[in-house]
Amino acid sequence: MNRRKTAFSSHSIYAFLLFGLWCTLLGSLIKSSYFDGSSHGTVVSLQSGIKDIPTDTEWMRITHHGKKLGYSVYSVANLGERGYSITSTAHLNLAIAGIKTNLLMKNQVKVDTLFHLVSFDFQLQSDQYITTVNGLKIDQTLLINIKHGNDSTTRKIHVPDEIYSILSIQPMVAWQGITEGEQMTLPVFDPVSMEIGQVEISHEGKDDLTIGENSVRLNKIRVEFKGIPSILWLDDNGLTYREETIMGLVMEKTTPEEALRSQSGDSDIDLIDVYAIPVTPQIKDPASLSELILEIDGIDFHYLQKFSSERQSIIQENPLHLRLRPVPASQIHISPDSFLLANSIIQCNNPRIIELSRDVTQNDRSQQDKVNRLNNWVYRYLKKRPVVTLSSAVEILDGKQGDCSEHTTLFTSLSRSMGIPTKIHIGLVYLQGRFLYHAWPVVHLDGNWIAVDPTLGQPVADATHITLLEGDFNNLTELIPLLGRVTIRILEQKYEKPVL
Repeated sequence: MNRRKTAFSSHSIYAFLLFGLWCTLLGSLIKSSYFDGSSHGTVVSLQSGIKDIPTDTEWMRITHHGKKLGYSVYSVANLGERGYSITSTAHLNLAIAGIKTNLLMKNQVKVDTLFHLVSFDFQLQSDQYITTVNGLKIDQTLLINIKHGNDSTTRKIHVPDEIYSILSIQPMVAWQGITEGEQMTLPVFDPVSMEIGQVEISHEGKDDLTIGENSVRLNKIRVEFKGIPSILWLDDNGLTYREETIMGLVMEKTTPEEALRSQSGDSDIDLIDVYAIPVTPQIKDPASLSELILEIDGIDFHYLQKFSSERQSIIQENPLHLRLRPVPASQIHISPDSFLLANSIIQCNNPRIIELSRDVTQNDRSQQDKVNRLNNWVYRYLKKRPVVTLSSAVEILDGKQGDCSEHTTLFTSLSRSMGIPTKIHIGLVYLQGRFLYHAWPVVHLDGNWIAVDPTLGQPVADATHITLLEGDFNNLTELIPLLGRVTIRILEQKYEKPVL
């Protein structure tokens, strides 16, 4: 059973790549206001002198290669001796395979007077689902609550005494001060990946930027977070005129009226087209491939080396040649039992998930039969439709729709609930003449790891599946540095039978 008609299979991957990238742009870049560490509301400029805190909310127009994408709103509230409350909200108007999708991303943090993280509230809302993440720092522990629909889970993360939010980098930099040629590194907590990372900031000197008909002399600041470089241009009072990062994403200062006007109408951007990787020549029949050899540029050799197996192997380093075959993989880096665990989205210990998996597989004796039955059931149960947020298994069960992330999440939860170790691979798949970002489950049966694909209805994932990451969707931001860099060329395609 090999079905490859849907163009929606990779949508959640696209949305979260965009989200992770844009969250970085919105949060880790230095914004318009710069504060000192007191509660009196003064602000130190990039050069020198004391300024009043700007009271106006900052509005920015968001574009992708000149095409409208949405707008963002940034504001700061002075809480006196309690510190500051910083809010950044982005409204994005996207299209996925021609289907319009609205996305709201809101991040609010509270920091003390030295800009250390106190608490945060993050929300990702689409037309279909809402995901919220709340955090409270107590000593060296960050207590986190993650809510998907009506389900919530808690988590604890050990953090340093002095940890900053992505949004609090901006006042911290100004409070400490930064001059031309200077560099600094600060530890931050990233609510997207739930990890602690480093933000590297440097002042690259003055630059002339044309705004309308006028040329403005501005400070050029470079910020790098998780390997993602971003550039912003600020005046000496700390006002932001422009921010840009990879993949042609740009934010420009605008008025509220212009920002709201840019959000009206249909989207000019389709994420499928933005992130698709063209390939030559075309693959004749992906489902019948017995072996595929690719030449890949833009992905480091060591990036793929850890996934070397009978299924996916590097046969040449420079240029990088990759062999793919639809066969089981025997290698295992850690115990299969670790892929039986539950988390906030893989709800394999939820009573509804356990009961459903038993109902679906009640007449099946072997683990292989159970996997095939679950794979087929998920494929048929979920309507193939783009979904933006990363939903939990129960939420997906109730929503009855989704793309590769939803199919993979639901299948993995059901499979793990049956005691079948199941991991999630994230990477690329060939669809409709190009490679798209995609996710699929890999099950452990009889000592082997077998890739399946409930999104495409494949009991064995075909040879065009290229693994780039492994994890329960908690490391998607690691793909961001690859965006716009990868090229693929087909060297050989072999088939069990001749393809006319």
